[in-house]
Amino acid sequence: MDVEETATYYKYRSCSQRTWEILCNRELYFSLPKDLNDPLDVSVDVTAEYERAKNHIYKTDKHPEGRKSFLITVLDSIRKVTRDTGEELSLSQALYRFMQGRGILSLSKTSRDALLWSHYADGHRGICLGFNAEILKIDGASGSGDIQYLPSPPYMEKFLELTEEFGEFCRPWDGVNFSDEQGTSFYNRQVDAILQIGLYTKSESWKYEKEFRITSEPGNHAFSPSALVEVILGAKTSEADEKKIKDFLSADHYSHVRLKRAFNIPGTFSFGSRLLV
Repeated sequence: MDVEETATYYKYRSCSQRTWEILCNRELYFSLPKDLNDPLDVSVDVTAEYERAKNHIYKTDKHPEGRKSFLITVLDSIRKVTRDTGEELSLSQALYRFMQGRGILSLSKTSRDALLWSHYADGHRGICLGFNAEILKIDGASGSGDIQYLPSPPYMEKFLELTEEFGEFCRPWDGVNFSDEQGTSFYNRQVDAILQIGLYTKSESWKYEKEFRITSEPGNHAFSPSALVEVILGAKTSEADEKKIKDFLSADHYSHVRLKRAFNIPGTFSFGSRLLV
């Protein structure tokens, strides 16, 4: 995915022990999908969406030989055997389980939204950590990108699109057989497309978050102190918590970090930030 090297990626936090641990240990936590605040985040049933697409084609396929019906059935025909139980899974089932086991680090590309300050920074009493593009090199990171906000999950449309693409080189009724190389290339594109939807798509109701996320194994991951470039105090951050933040930033490895305070931009419902001296 394209990444803006000059962008700042923000993590809103309450002034809590876990936040002090982030600054002290220089680690960020990657959550499992089941622990995210959106119950549909990385949790839409991929198999059910595939079945919807398949049923749609079965009903609309007008060819006497049911060629599109054949193609979409083949899409999910590959079976994977799990190592621990020996259970046999379809491609869509295997990908869903894989996504459910990924760790998610949710960041935002804005530090100005009042709702983000309210929801994730303890009603403006918390802080906002600003990271540069070096955060993408956080220990163990395997993928990253902007969240795409849509009115509905695009799985069905993607399955229909993949069926059309598959039919361009898989035409046994015409005596056209595809090579192993073509099959592998298409399989990889299919996997990438489903993972892209599952890991980087959310309801448009969340678009105010302007989320940028990084994926990895779940749990804590170390980041370089040079990745943290600013800390913004909320409009209601207490003097006691401000002192704690200043104590953390007094360490040599944080000497470059800018300390700011959020303020309401006159005439708007948005918040800017001013450098503290």
